[in-house]
Amino acid sequence: ETGRQKSECRNGRRSTSVVSFSAATSIGSPTTHRLPFREKKLGAVAMEEETKFSSSSSQEKPQELALSLPNNIEKKEKKKPLMTIEGYPIEGLSIAGLETCIIFPSLDLAFDIGRCPQRAVSQNFVFISHAHMDHIGGLPMYVATRGLNRMKPPTIIVPTCIRATVEQLFEVHRQLDGSELRHVLVGLDIGEEIAIRRDLKVKAFRTHHRIRSQGYVVYQVKEKLKQEYRGLSSNEIKSLKSSGVKITDTTSHPEIAFTGDTMSDFILDEGNSDVLKAKILVMEIIKHADKFQNKAILMIHFSARYTVEEIQEAMSKLEAPLAGRVYTLTEGF
Repeated sequence: ETGRQKSECRNGRRSTSVVSFSAATSIGSPTTHRLPFREKKLGAVAMEEETKFSSSSSQEKPQELALSLPNNIEKKEKKKPLMTIEGYPIEGLSIAGLETCIIFPSLDLAFDIGRCPQRAVSQNFVFISHAHMDHIGGLPMYVATRGLNRMKPPTIIVPTCIRATVEQLFEVHRQLDGSELRHVLVGLDIGEEIAIRRDLKVKAFRTHHRIRSQGYVVYQVKEKLKQEYRGLSSNEIKSLKSSGVKITDTTSHPEIAFTGDTMSDFILDEGNSDVLKAKILVMEIIKHADKFQNKAILMIHFSARYTVEEIQEAMSKLEAPLAGRVYTLTEGF
């Protein structure tokens, strides 16, 4: 039903509002997963105590006209330039209890899916940190929208312990609307890795939340010629390769780390050292500030009780060693 008018009586006056509706799919998990490749920061940050912020201000719509449209066909505004940190464009939303979806378009991935913001649909990989609705609720819509647009089935990575339940979720939606909801669902345990590109792999790490959760570290992978073979001609190197000799050393460097919802305990976990060394760390809370070796920290998941101004004021009070390298994501506030 589209464009149906309904009349309402407000404060003794009759007003008309237009109501618009619109309607519109496994891989096992050994220690390292490989997939086909395609060529081609926090207010009154607690050093002493953990603190969360956020903002939200809502204004009542005029009583004379309340126009309700689906998100994907709302009046378009001028597209804002993407936030860029350490050379990585970043976009998304993260409001505590409402929605979290952090997108790295140059890496073709999103961390958590929130309510499935439209710009997340084009990412081929989604990494789910835990099963709270504000982080996983939009998953069926994400897969369905890609199917509707004839895009290839996405790859969804979830904690192994919820993989079967997530597959049941998709099956329920298949029964409801008959969609195929085609996707690749991968269960990843803490310490396991998945290669998403020849030069990129992602590893799960332990976090501490009310329910089972995990974060992810994205590594840049490089192959370097071994020292003993440097100076050889290309034909000699080719001959060695064809004879099965491993002529390169593989190195990896943590580029991006995403914690999802967690208490600060993850900082002290010895197995999470790469999280604190990643070029960019995306997280919701800061404690033990001296532990962070990251070049940049992106703070997310602020409470809607706070305004952007309050968050920015808190950020302005940051002192060394955090001052100057903490950013905030306040889109949607």
